[in-house]
Amino acid sequence: MGNIAIVGLGWEAGQLTFEAAELLKGGARVVLHTERCGCADWLREQGIEFETLDALYESCEDFDAHIDAAASAVLEMAGTSDVVYGVADVRDRTAAELARRAGDRVRIISGPPVDGVLLPFAEGETRSVEASDWENFHLTPRENCLVRELDNRELAAEVKLRLMAVYPEESEVWVANAGEKPERMPLYELDRCERYDHRTCVMVPAQRGLTGLERYDFEHLNELMRVLCGPGGCPWDRAQTHESLRTCILEEAYEVMDAIDAGDMDHLYDELGDVLLQVALHAEIARRHGEFDISDVTTAICEKMIHRHTHIFGTDHVEDAEEVLDLWSRNKMAERGQSTHTEAMRDVTRTLPALLRGVKVLKRAAEAGMGDADLQQVAERCADRLRALPSAEDAEARLGEALLDVAAMARLMKIDPEIALNRAVNRLIDRFEAVEQRALQAGERLEELPEAKLKVYWDCVKL
Repeated sequence: MGNIAIVGLGWEAGQLTFEAAELLKGGARVVLHTERCGCADWLREQGIEFETLDALYESCEDFDAHIDAAASAVLEMAGTSDVVYGVADVRDRTAAELARRAGDRVRIISGPPVDGVLLPFAEGETRSVEASDWENFHLTPRENCLVRELDNRELAAEVKLRLMAVYPEESEVWVANAGEKPERMPLYELDRCERYDHRTCVMVPAQRGLTGLERYDFEHLNELMRVLCGPGGCPWDRAQTHESLRTCILEEAYEVMDAIDAGDMDHLYDELGDVLLQVALHAEIARRHGEFDISDVTTAICEKMIHRHTHIFGTDHVEDAEEVLDLWSRNKMAERGQSTHTEAMRDVTRTLPALLRGVKVLKRAAEAGMGDADLQQVAERCADRLRALPSAEDAEARLGEALLDVAAMARLMKIDPEIALNRAVNRLIDRFEAVEQRALQAGERLEELPEAKLKVYWDCVKL
């Protein structure tokens, strides 16, 4: 089996390095990814025979098929002799596929980057991407973005829209074509250039301010928190503590639930942002006091999800969602070093609403093997306890037992008691509104009605 040398050629013949030229002259089988480069003319001048993979551009349905076919073709050629495989830039995805599949048989000789003419205009961190991979761009406006091989207007339009989702459309970008001086233009005009070919590149400069951006990411939020909580920042934000913010995250979570119930997606993402703000603010407060930072938060949740999803990241097997929950509980107990189910029951958060806490405690009791009472028996026991309340010596204890039975019913019926109670309250309000409207239409006020007349109105609007 032959070896493979992957050589970066650049677009122009003058960009060949001495090492690349020596390899191309060395007698190995020469294969170019495309003939559309200055190296092809140089090889002809030197009398060196070569082959190209240009036919694959027409025969392959998409870029992924092209990459696979190109790598397979070079590997087949290398089955009987050494091969020098020339690409414009060693970041070519066919080169990466070859390196992956051929392993130790591959040697890589880098050449000038095809977008190198634009590098002087990039200050700071720079991300370089291939235009054809526009759907997979992972962009942040804090970095410069170099896009290479923008070879047609349709592709330029797709790339422009992808870039404008992150960078302001008025951004001044640099565009370069082979042999021409780079020129500047607004990002929104990227698909209006006079010509495009496989050598066309564009550089979008970083936007490192916090204002005027089209999109903001998680790091922008953290940076914003550092500004607001830092020296010269917002007096209110700087004064906050974990304790002062304690109830805020609960209030924001309830507003998220309200948006979900309303089916309002615009409201939902806005409220989720408020929850995320609370997380970022707590993390920044902790960072300033040397307690932890946001990376500790993200690390903790990622580790937790990996450790508890052992059916995905381990060797456990589950059949359905119910088994996933059982596995989650077992993994959680092991993770927390809990050896008894009582420990798991005591571990249920005490600040939960009482009904919801009751449901969770009962669920953990059931996981320990405590059988569920028959639903009808639970309902009857609950009714008996409620009837006994007026004459009970300890009304609070009786009512507490009855509410625990209600929690058991909620768990058995797979109903969220908080949602059920809130909806019952909503129905009560709706019914009250209907009664009040009837009274007002009759020229009467509820607080002035006799009890018998009020009962007539109430019975008329049962919901």
